Amino acid sequence: MSEITRRPTRSGTALALSAAGLAILALAFTTTTAALGGVVATVVLAAGVTRGSRRLVDTAGGLFFVALLLAGVGRAGTEALLLAAVASVLAWDTAENALSLGQHLGRETATTRLELVHAAATLAVLVVGVGVVYVLRSAATGGQPITAVVLLLLGATALVAAMRR
Repeated sequence: MSEITRRPTRSGTALALSAAGLAILALAFTTTTAALGGVVATVVLAAGVTRGSRRLVDTAGGLFFVALLLAGVGRAGTEALLLAAVASVLAWDTAENALSLGQHLGRETATTRLELVHAAATLAVLVVGVGVVYVLRSAATGGQPITAVVLLLLGATALVAAMRR
């Protein structure tokens, strides 16, 4: 009987880093500072999934959040900001899932289908949440940017609450 390698899964790692790359690309359409924040977050995420460190993966999630705040403060376009938010949350969530599956089932277990279904479900929740935020933001009239910020924060809170269930 062989020993189980309790490391993050390869397919989950690839999904997480791909989503992080999309987040960097979306942040590149906002501000240079936000894009650099996305690069730093991706490097930390890569270190987290390479080492199998939940603390580093969570730190990367926080860094993505800071990068999104920098993009929002820099008056980024709504579409780029929402795409970056979806990609960032997807990267963090798939990395967390890769860590959990690797810890419980081992790296050698075939988990690609399971991870793709998890990523698709997460993406579906995120897209619905972003759709609601985008419609509400579009409905806000009169050039009131504070209303848009409040709606984006409410949408982000709803996304996190829905993902934690």
